[in-house]
Amino acid sequence: MPVATFNLRKGRSRESKRKMADAVQAAIVANLGIPDEDRYQLFREYENDDYIHTPGYLGLSYSPQLLILEVTFIQGRPDETKKALLRDINQRLVATDEISADDIFIVIHEIGRANISFGRGLAQRAE
Repeated sequence: MPVATFNLRKGRSRESKRKMADAVQAAIVANLGIPDEDRYQLFREYENDDYIHTPGYLGLSYSPQLLILEVTFIQGRPDETKKALLRDINQRLVATDEISADDIFIVIHEIGRANISFGRGLAQRAE
């Protein structure tokens, strides 16, 4: 059920976005142990005036290509798994040659099992 939301400035090509989407999905599958068909991804594109960020933080330098990626999944995974996911997403995105390592800002949101419905109003993952 992971949902990946890509927040970025307008202007990237369809091919660029697909490369990034595929890289993130591969990292999610590899680190969270979900099937590849469990894929939910959204792209939110912003005008320059609507996408404001610092030019750098914590020794990082951000360009106008900064991606703010939000990954939401069911809670319960150990911190080591989440840290591995963060590293793997960054490495796979950089390998696409579409973005630099500094320009990948990731936020993980964890939700309870009763807080998600895949359809029909049912909480399919609730115990």
